[in-house]
Amino acid sequence: MAVTRLGQLIGVAVSGTLFFNRLESLGALGAYTFADVLLACVYALAGTAFLGAVSGLVRRRR
Repeated sequence: MAVTRLGQLIGVAVSGTLFFNRLESLGALGAYTFADVLLACVYALAGTAFLGAVSGLVRRRR
């Protein structure tokens, strides 16, 4: 249970960092819009969820 909570904590911290880091660059040329930032975060979270699901399946087969 502690490992699950630690994983959730790290996941929230990483996704928040990614979101605000992308959002911070709004002032530069070729800046990201809010929708671009949100889309990047959704892709990153979806990829992480997919890798977690695949690793869970691989581990159970053994």
